Amino acid sequence: MFKPFFFLLVSLFVYSSCARVGRPTGGERDRKPPITLSATPDFNTVNFQSDKIKIQFDEYIKFKDLNKQLIVSPPLKYPLDITPLGTASKYILLKIKDTLQKKTTYTINFGNAIVDNSEGNILKQFKYVFSTGTFIDSLQVSGTVKDAFKKKVESTISILLYAIDSTYRDSIIYKKKPNYITNILDTTAFSITNIKEGKYLLIALQDASSNMHYDQKEDKIAFLDSGIRLPSDSSYNLRLFKEKPIFKLKKPEEISKNHSIIGFEGDFLETSVVAVSDKKQTPVPFFSYRDRLTDSIHIWYKDVKTDTLIFNLKTQDSLQSFFVRHRAKEVDSLQLVRSSRQTLPLRDSLFVLSNIPIEKIDKKYITFIDKDSTSIPFQISKSPLQDKFQIVFKKQYSTNYYLNLYPKAVTDFLGHVNDTLSISFNTKKPEDYGEINLKLKRQENTPVILELFTDKGVLVSRDYVEQDKTLKYTLLTPSKYYFRAILDTNRNKKWDSGNFLKRRQPEKVIYYAKEIEVRANWVISEEFIVK
Repeated sequence: MFKPFFFLLVSLFVYSSCARVGRPTGGERDRKPPITLSATPDFNTVNFQSDKIKIQFDEYIKFKDLNKQLIVSPPLKYPLDITPLGTASKYILLKIKDTLQKKTTYTINFGNAIVDNSEGNILKQFKYVFSTGTFIDSLQVSGTVKDAFKKKVESTISILLYAIDSTYRDSIIYKKKPNYITNILDTTAFSITNIKEGKYLLIALQDASSNMHYDQKEDKIAFLDSGIRLPSDSSYNLRLFKEKPIFKLKKPEEISKNHSIIGFEGDFLETSVVAVSDKKQTPVPFFSYRDRLTDSIHIWYKDVKTDTLIFNLKTQDSLQSFFVRHRAKEVDSLQLVRSSRQTLPLRDSLFVLSNIPIEKIDKKYITFIDKDSTSIPFQISKSPLQDKFQIVFKKQYSTNYYLNLYPKAVTDFLGHVNDTLSISFNTKKPEDYGEINLKLKRQENTPVILELFTDKGVLVSRDYVEQDKTLKYTLLTPSKYYFRAILDTNRNKKWDSGNFLKRRQPEKVIYYAKEIEVRANWVISEEFIVK
């Protein structure tokens, strides 16, 4: 009895193992997108009169990012009612709630929103086209969009076409939806299809509120200098920019007991704070400056026994007064911080930053020594904004330094003195750095603002170049860098944005074609032809 039973167990084990090895794997992964089987009414239907569209697929599909991808052109007043949502299905049902325009070709473009339910394969750029007239319009317009100032285009861009006819006004882009529209998500190229013959205004919008209107304070815009006429074989290049609104000072905002800011919008005009006083017109000592990063003006003032302050600001030929309720009781305390990290690059300077304007610096409360405790000669250079000061000294290579600011070294505008601040840092040798020699050539007789950035977007150098020349950038920390050239057509030494109503394009910005990798003890030579 034992042997037959043992033989049976072994046979079952072998059979089971063989069965597992030979189990089917299910074959290769399905990589095919869904296929449309039919549409009711049919694709490219003319004399369209239905308020429902049903599209059948060969497999279960679902939507991905439908709200971002779906574009109906011309735009509808009311959005399509689309079912089913949130569940897989072999069909899509669209209900039209608008009264459609007569003799008009409509495109319902799903973009890449339709994917199969099992593998997520994309039915790319799927669209349903129909016409309420007797034929399908077949003209198209295409081109590219780039940011006029930045290296890359950010977020979704809308491409809009407005018919230029007897009712057209430039203000239409602020008030009405376009005649045709498309979106671009992951590319800079665009194409609008199924357009009727005619003349059009072509613009691009970085449409912050997705309302298909141009909102100057929120949106970026790109436009052509003149309208386009279709049919045309031309391809159009658009440059997005943020318009500067008309200069306007905002209401003051109290930050702390002795500190307020006044924000502004638009191109900064030479604005100065000419007086600060209490409500009895008694002058109050103050210090003011424009913020380095934000559109605001800082105003610092001495202690006052009043509940109201009056700020008088002069902007070119106008004088504006602002009344501020003086409520804050908390006083800012003086804080000093270093600008550099542990290693101070040889091309950089050592700064000490202050959160309150600096009134006085006393060197007798500052010690500066090297690793051998040798005193280092230094000078102090205070910033015009009084928010930082530079320790000026002759750097030695491969050296450790120790800087100590003892109490009373720094006195701020409010009479506060600093706590002890100890800063240690070191330097490297020149061989630890690299160099770029850049030959700059211009194809236009226009000055160039040439900027060098790290790959993290940190500005390293800015030069104003009025003739072709070779620029040397020495003692560069090993990293990746890129160049940006601004064509300064009005010679005001800054980049100027554009204006739609004035049909003024932004000044051209050209990025060098490649990133430059700088290595230690290397010299790299490049040629930048600005055109």
